[in-house]
Amino acid sequence: MLDLPPGISPARASQFPTLAHRPPHGAGSVKPYSLGELCHSESTFGVEVRFLDDRLVDTLDAWLSWGGVMRVGAGTEDDAVLIATEGQIINQASWEELAQQDQDTAWEIRLVTPTTFSSKGHHVPSLSPATIATSLQQRWWTWNRRLAPPRIDRHAMASVLATQDFTHSSTVSLVMPRNSGQGRLSSRQIPAHEGHLRISGVEGAEATRIFSRLMALSAYTNVGSHTSFGMGVIDAVAA
Repeated sequence: MLDLPPGISPARASQFPTLAHRPPHGAGSVKPYSLGELCHSESTFGVEVRFLDDRLVDTLDAWLSWGGVMRVGAGTEDDAVLIATEGQIINQASWEELAQQDQDTAWEIRLVTPTTFSSKGHHVPSLSPATIATSLQQRWWTWNRRLAPPRIDRHAMASVLATQDFTHSSTVSLVMPRNSGQGRLSSRQIPAHEGHLRISGVEGAEATRIFSRLMALSAYTNVGSHTSFGMGVIDAVAA
């Protein structure tokens, strides 16, 4: 519902304000939306959707007004048919406001869902502040280059940011059909990280200020690879 409808090309969509901002469904780049936290009770559940493009809020609102019906399952008679009861905006910030949030120096980061990073088609086994920062910076560059932090200096970040790592490795299966054209995503062995970590930086250091701005952005997007499948949800709280 947030992507271009099948059969509508980006060129054609660009002529219509309600469609111009929607990404093609099969786009390989990071999309301007991702799933966030999930909560549930015996009969209902709620899911957080994070946006980097506020125009998609209207797209979601139109779907809710239409009825908010979604089928969840494998396309069989056992699928669940869900009906949305309400939606609300729980947090919002401008790019200018995010760019000014550079005063924090320590963060408790919880990996809400398994998180993995890739580089040049290969999974990256390590998890570091620079890895997280680079992922967030790429998203900022994609959707608002003008106010984005400068290119990550990995050496500077390693020298001023200390990490207490309480994560552990896990293996995630996306159960993608091998003929889906998703390449390595068809593998049932995707290495990921789960758990939490604490990152603290030297007060006043430029690398710490940049990391602070990027942590502010993390409230509105996921990190790493396979975020379209719900991976890479993090909850970063300034300590």
